[in-house]
Amino acid sequence: MPPRRLLLLAAAALAVVALRALDAGAAPASGAAAVPAACTGARWVASWLASPSDAAGGAFKAQTLRTIVTPHLGGGVLRLRLSNRFGTQSVTFDRVTVGRRLAGAAVVPGTLRTVTFGGSPSVSVSGGQEAVSDPVALTFNAFDDLAVSIWFADSTGPATEHFIGRQTSYATLEDRGEDRTGDASADGFTALSSTAKYFVTGLDVAAPASTGAVVAFGDSLTDGYEGSPSPLLPNLEPLDANGAYPDVLQRRVLLSIPPPGLAILNAGITGNRILDDGLIDQHGPKAIERLQPDALDRAGVTDVLILEGTNDLGARSAGAEQVIGGLRILIQQARSAGKGVLLGTLTPSGGAEPTTYGDGDFETQRQQVNFWIRTAGEADAVVDFDAALRDPGDPARLRAAFDSGDHLHPNLAGYRAMADAVALEQLRGTGCPAPPTAAERKRCRATAAIRVPKRWRAGMRRAVVTVDGRRAGVIRRPGGRVRVSLRGRRGATVTVKVRVERSGRGAVAQTRRFARCARVGRATGR
Repeated sequence: MPPRRLLLLAAAALAVVALRALDAGAAPASGAAAVPAACTGARWVASWLASPSDAAGGAFKAQTLRTIVTPHLGGGVLRLRLSNRFGTQSVTFDRVTVGRRLAGAAVVPGTLRTVTFGGSPSVSVSGGQEAVSDPVALTFNAFDDLAVSIWFADSTGPATEHFIGRQTSYATLEDRGEDRTGDASADGFTALSSTAKYFVTGLDVAAPASTGAVVAFGDSLTDGYEGSPSPLLPNLEPLDANGAYPDVLQRRVLLSIPPPGLAILNAGITGNRILDDGLIDQHGPKAIERLQPDALDRAGVTDVLILEGTNDLGARSAGAEQVIGGLRILIQQARSAGKGVLLGTLTPSGGAEPTTYGDGDFETQRQQVNFWIRTAGEADAVVDFDAALRDPGDPARLRAAFDSGDHLHPNLAGYRAMADAVALEQLRGTGCPAPPTAAERKRCRATAAIRVPKRWRAGMRRAVVTVDGRRAGVIRRPGGRVRVSLRGRRGATVTVKVRVERSGRGAVAQTRRFARCARVGRATGR
């Protein structure tokens, strides 16, 4: 085996061992003194999630399911979450693999990894429960599609799903009796007629402790649903665009300089309401019941961005005061879990069908809710989605360029406008300094030439140079210099002191301070 391949395998093995220790509750090793202990080491951070909505779909039996997921954070070690939350019987996941998707149902050769649970290749999960896998070594980047393949030897019963997935997944034909989880080819797989995500509800990555996650929590406007002129017919184009506003916001985060180390997670469920379960099973349980498992309990979450209430008002199941009361409950739940809270204003839907979403009474209630969101000050920040999407000439309606056609749901341009409405500084994150980039680490290994200032060279006998209190060299002639190492962690302060001894005069000293391995200030002593 080539030496580079051996090194990569060894590094992956060490990462898996470290994350198993993390799972067991072992404290990560502390880093430099300048970085808080809570910011050092590694931890699990959710990189992708799909909130379970129901189990109203079919079952799988003697077939392989290949689900495509798109993580928002890259990494080298992952773990999967498989859910049977709405199942009526125990489900056995007989074999599970994960690999980087090539195209369609095909997997990049050599990337398939077997997923284990407590060391076993299979796991049985009772109804209402979920399973979290062991760490898996697989290198991938943000927005790399991953294929999660599951073999079911026996019938699963009603499959827990996230109903509106907006992404194509695949399965072999039922009762074929073939385990295809280890097959990288697409042979035997056909595209599912539904874009629902079955059983796979989360993917976590091993990330620096400075990394956090923001959960976008809401209904169809978070889920990424696009309407059409017929409100009963979903607009199925374009699928696989990853164009919901949390996806676009994640791209903004990754392109910012420096990137703040945040995953943006989508916990939207189309049709979801705050105070009542959905009108149909696929619309999921009420928000005040699902916030905890779908958002607050996810790994590494620091903030929750809530956009809910439209379906409560549109279904006439609650008025403005009840929606405000529900939002207060959600804020309290998030606060009790130590999370930052952002509230999004409800977006316009004038002219929508059914008319209860677009008539004057709905608009009056929506404006009351939005006034409270903007003025009450009960959230840490407000994201004005209403202002981002409304038609300047008719504020009760979506701007035409952002309307998917049903006057309720944005198109992809509208979702981009929603993402742009979020100021990145509103996202609290961990508050930890980001880990150094490769270029920053290189600068941290740089050296600097230290000289004595000209005004102190007269009568100079020698100058002693120290770095962080340790002697680094001696300058013995006025025009001389000494080269010192500025090694140190990003964010740490490096102090270089030059003490000049002069004949017939008192010694003088100069201190230079370096932060993030770049000089930012100078103080002159006596």
